[in-house]
Amino acid sequence: QKRFVKFDGKNLMYFGSDKDVYPKGVIPLAAIQMARPAKDNKFEIMTIQRIFVFRADSEVLRQHWVSTLQEHVRDQLVFGQRRFGPGPHCQKHGALELKGTKSKVYTAILTDQIWLYKSEQCFRNGIGITVIEARGATIRDGKNRSFDLITRFKTFSFSAESDRDKRDWMEALQDAIAETLSDYEVAEKIWSNRSNKICADCKARNPDWASINLCVVICKNCAGQHRGLGTMVSKVQSLKLDTSVWSNEIVQLFIMLGNDRANDFWAGHLPVSEELDCDASPEQRREFITQKYREGRFRLAHPGFSCQEELLKVLCAAVSEQTLLRTVTHIFSEAESANRSSQSAGYQEHAAHMDPLSLSDLSVYDEIMQPVLHSGFLYKSSSINRGTLTRKTREDFQKFWCSVDQSLLLYESDRSTEPCMQISVRDVVCLGVSRPDSSSTNNGFIDRFRYTFELYLTSEKVHLFGVETADALHSWTRAIGQAATPLSCHCLLTREFERVGLLRYRAMLNPQQWKEAYFVLQKSNLFICPQNDGAAEDIINLNRLQELSVTSESENHEKKDVLVLVEKGRTLHLQGVGRTDFSLWYSDIQRAAGGKGNTLREQQMSRNDIPIIVDSCIAFITQYGLGHEGIYRKNGAKSRIRLLMEEFRKDARNVKLRIGDHFIEDVTDVLKRFFREIDDPIFMAELHPLWKEAAKLPDKRGRLDRYKNIIGSLPRVNRTTLAVLVSHLYRVQKCADLNQMCTKNLSLLFAPSLFQTDGKGEHEVKIVEDLIDNYPYVFEIDEEHQTQIDLEVSLITSWKDTQLSQAGDIIIEVYLEMKIPDCCITLKVSPTMCAEELTNQVLYMRNVPDGDKNAWMTFEAIEDGQLERPLHPKEKVLEQALMWCTMADPSSAYLVVKKVPKGEGINILTSYKSEVMKIGLLRCREEPPKLLQGTRFQERTFQIRDHKLLLLKDKKSIKPEKEWSLKSMKIYIGIRRKLKAPSRWGFTVMSDKHQLFLCCSSEAEMWDWVTSFLKAQNDDPGPPVLRRHSSSDISKQKFGTMPLVPIRGDERNSSMLSANQTLRKLHDRRSHSLYFPMKMQHDSFEERWEPSDLPEPLYEEVGDFGLQVLKSLETSFRSSRITETLEFPDQPPLRVVHSEKGHLDDKMVLEEVENPSGSAEMQEHKSKTEECEEDAGRRWQEPQGVCTHSQELLLQELSSAFTKKDRDQQEDQEEKPYDV
Repeated sequence: QKRFVKFDGKNLMYFGSDKDVYPKGVIPLAAIQMARPAKDNKFEIMTIQRIFVFRADSEVLRQHWVSTLQEHVRDQLVFGQRRFGPGPHCQKHGALELKGTKSKVYTAILTDQIWLYKSEQCFRNGIGITVIEARGATIRDGKNRSFDLITRFKTFSFSAESDRDKRDWMEALQDAIAETLSDYEVAEKIWSNRSNKICADCKARNPDWASINLCVVICKNCAGQHRGLGTMVSKVQSLKLDTSVWSNEIVQLFIMLGNDRANDFWAGHLPVSEELDCDASPEQRREFITQKYREGRFRLAHPGFSCQEELLKVLCAAVSEQTLLRTVTHIFSEAESANRSSQSAGYQEHAAHMDPLSLSDLSVYDEIMQPVLHSGFLYKSSSINRGTLTRKTREDFQKFWCSVDQSLLLYESDRSTEPCMQISVRDVVCLGVSRPDSSSTNNGFIDRFRYTFELYLTSEKVHLFGVETADALHSWTRAIGQAATPLSCHCLLTREFERVGLLRYRAMLNPQQWKEAYFVLQKSNLFICPQNDGAAEDIINLNRLQELSVTSESENHEKKDVLVLVEKGRTLHLQGVGRTDFSLWYSDIQRAAGGKGNTLREQQMSRNDIPIIVDSCIAFITQYGLGHEGIYRKNGAKSRIRLLMEEFRKDARNVKLRIGDHFIEDVTDVLKRFFREIDDPIFMAELHPLWKEAAKLPDKRGRLDRYKNIIGSLPRVNRTTLAVLVSHLYRVQKCADLNQMCTKNLSLLFAPSLFQTDGKGEHEVKIVEDLIDNYPYVFEIDEEHQTQIDLEVSLITSWKDTQLSQAGDIIIEVYLEMKIPDCCITLKVSPTMCAEELTNQVLYMRNVPDGDKNAWMTFEAIEDGQLERPLHPKEKVLEQALMWCTMADPSSAYLVVKKVPKGEGINILTSYKSEVMKIGLLRCREEPPKLLQGTRFQERTFQIRDHKLLLLKDKKSIKPEKEWSLKSMKIYIGIRRKLKAPSRWGFTVMSDKHQLFLCCSSEAEMWDWVTSFLKAQNDDPGPPVLRRHSSSDISKQKFGTMPLVPIRGDERNSSMLSANQTLRKLHDRRSHSLYFPMKMQHDSFEERWEPSDLPEPLYEEVGDFGLQVLKSLETSFRSSRITETLEFPDQPPLRVVHSEKGHLDDKMVLEEVENPSGSAEMQEHKSKTEECEEDAGRRWQEPQGVCTHSQELLLQELSSAFTKKDRDQQEDQEEKPYDV
């Protein structure tokens, strides 16, 4: 049928005609796997569920459709996200009856669109019938269980299964329609006051409604009851919809006031027992809101008026005398001052003798009187030039009567009329607060003030003040801070802070421009506030910093310090306004970033919001301790544990766990001790009854579901940390054959620490045991991730001496063309590396010339090379390599990069046939024999179609005798020798329990079948990119979470890794081609290499090391095109010689200087290398390879340097053997 097709960049839609508004079918871009051309101007759209075939009017138009769709599909795979099926983007989904259709339609609300699907399966695959825009639509209630969705063009009539289901659908549709009209600008500004993010009535989160005249921010449920009071009592407006009524003045009023201060009036006498809960019923809300606002039952009475009639008389008199503003201001200031608990007795006596209105200066309008922010007694020391706060004693301070307005005025006494000193708030650069540590029980020195604050001025003078109480300190610092900062900082200063002031900053969005803003340091948060009167602009959580460092920059021929803060991909540079204020800010920020608190959320965090102490300990134990017998049961030394715990408490970012310095038992005890000593257990004390109640459930499925619900209610830090810890313990018990630690043992050891129960409680042990055993289900681990864990554990249990790579990748050997030591290359393979990348990297490392037009592919060889499987260019190498641990002899498998026939190789790599279908006669043998009886090869007809291998009776047969899914099968070139195949052009097709041996008549026919197999198995939407890695690509290549860099710096560093040592290590483990990977998260701060004197490197690089410098130099001297590094077992120190192998160019190899062992193998190797040296001596004299005397001396010096470094490392290892 002819359809009008439209592609808007997100969805491919086809209509009955070009005049139709709603399509007959919708295919989301995210659901399209690929678009490919077909015959007769057709093209196919492939999805998981089905293949859609379209036909264009011409070949040019078809090509345009295919190229456009393919380009968007490619971008979607790289940058897009899955936007169909269930998920956070789907507000509601379910089956509804639609008038005009025979069966129910599956309906889903996706943000601002309503999608209709044929079935739930179509919903999960993304293939829809039509899509309806929610913008501009309305909902109309109907009879019984029906309701209408009315749009501009059509009315959709739906029927739900029940009245409750109908209400839920109508409410969800109303929310979707309202969301299209929402404007979050006003809401974000008002929410900048933290108290406005909680409903003033029921304490619900993120309220988006407000009562304008009552100055309270309320939730949607409470807003409905406020409307019931009438507009004379409460005028309700939405923060997101009614943006026109929100003037800047009203917004600033809500920011300044906040729900906490508003409730100080409306709920001043509200008993705790009568507070409203967010789960209250509508009747309970109506009764509470009526009592609170209409009746004013909980209001705080004004101290100057005993009843409302007296207040009304004063206001009426003010209207008649035209002093309304003056009177109202005085009434409010009088009420606030009466409730201010921090005022001293001296101020109350002083205020009694003075006119209350005389305390204010005239503002812009004569009628509006601004009251004094604060006044009282202060102790001030003489001005100093730097912040030496702790050195001042009480004798250095003098008592003054002070008041804060536009200036800080200091009087000799409370009866003085003229100030003896004045400090303008405009001259204040920053205000710092010093208070005793809340965790300390020591009251400090008696002769010093425990509560002080400092004012740093533009003149670079520092004034130090002292007070007696914490309340007085907060009142003074808040008043001075609000006087010296813009309105955007005021709401932040209502709570305790450590420092506030002006700083210069530079962000990555505009790295060349310095800007000025006010910064507020509160506990571990650094707020950035603009200088204009707006809301808080940004916030930095100092506990989550990945880097905190100081650098120097020159500005106007003057060197200035710059503080660098790096937090999750963004970098902020800070610079002081003066000379001294920078050091004050730096010390406070460094102290705040230290994670001094004793709760989970106050710890220094890694990238994934996990405490660094937990992340580091688990990473160390995973790397070195999974096979350690009695892990977590054996105790470490108390002194070492205490020291390590203190290091983590001081600064966890700078603690580096190394196997040479730290014992596994110490690290395991530190991990348990950390969870045991935090203030609130990771499972949370308030949820402890819920955990015990869940543990008592007899039904396992119900018990685990209850666990999932409780875990979902945990704070994010608790939830992520618990998931990482249980994942780690799950791996530990998987290795129980090695470490003797089953789930029961682990739960007995960890339950007391995680619940902080001092070893009591069988329910707690049961909970931890259930979480470990059912980790994949409770934490919703997908099958792919679980398979990866099982393979990793299998590697450990199968190969007990497997070494871990801390960079997070497997170290693997790859051969070039044939499996001989001379052709071996050792490199790291990340989980994301595909066969194409591996091939290009191997060719680069072996310097295969760029002009080589041969097609190269990576093969997986098994059974000592009898069978070789070509890997599809997009196939993940690591997934295949990890499967080797399931073989009886894993060392018989390896990877090899080989040439393939030019025509077939280019076909596999760069093109895709319009239709993967192959049919022909093959000679076949089956194991175990089922359809094909006997052990001889029989000639049968096979066909590849629809991702299946079909066995046909003959070419004309339609129904196959047998079919196999190619997705679950592997094809290997070659047939085992013992089967005595009739032709050498054969291949083997393997599944888990079945094998087919197929023989072809020629090599071309064999490659034709192999190519068809690969294409049928891999529905890749586009061809791979054929390119050769450059040197910069290799040096910047990232594997896993860690960039590959030379050991402890670049190749110019004196601590480069000895190539000889690395080659020996690799040969010692030649039988183990895989080195088990350890996935670690390293903060960028940790990735900065620091000099170290330890013999073992912190991170290990495998590939071309420092000797690459020698190779590149010699190559440049002799115009070589190919450079190789040969690997020999148990080598003594190395020197540079030349090899006879290669083409016409010289190569560098590594030769033994002396062979003390005298083994036969080494003698044979020595004879070979002598032959190489003799031939190299002849070729050394060739004219094109001649190098100057100075160049030859340079090569000898570099070679001796590497040899000396290697000897030193060998001596260090012999002198300091260590085993855990």
